[in-house]
Amino acid sequence: PMTKQWGSCSAKGNLMLNPHLIKAPKECIDYVILHELCHIAEHNHSEKFWRLLTSVMPHWKEVKARLDGMAELYLNE
Repeated sequence: PMTKQWGSCSAKGNLMLNPHLIKAPKECIDYVILHELCHIAEHNHSEKFWRLLTSVMPHWKEVKARLDGMAELYLNE
């Protein structure tokens, strides 16, 4: 089970989402899904990856900060 992260994307492009994500605001859920979908095109956190994420969610930094603030509460239940 996923306990330390919100989502992941396998080398084959399979997305896994943490079940606790359902407790997060919709915008945060959208961020995690978009983040993982961007990994299908860019397999690491390169500059290209962050540019791609910014193109689909320009305000991702604010949303990620919100999600990071909830991580300790939700990911360790």
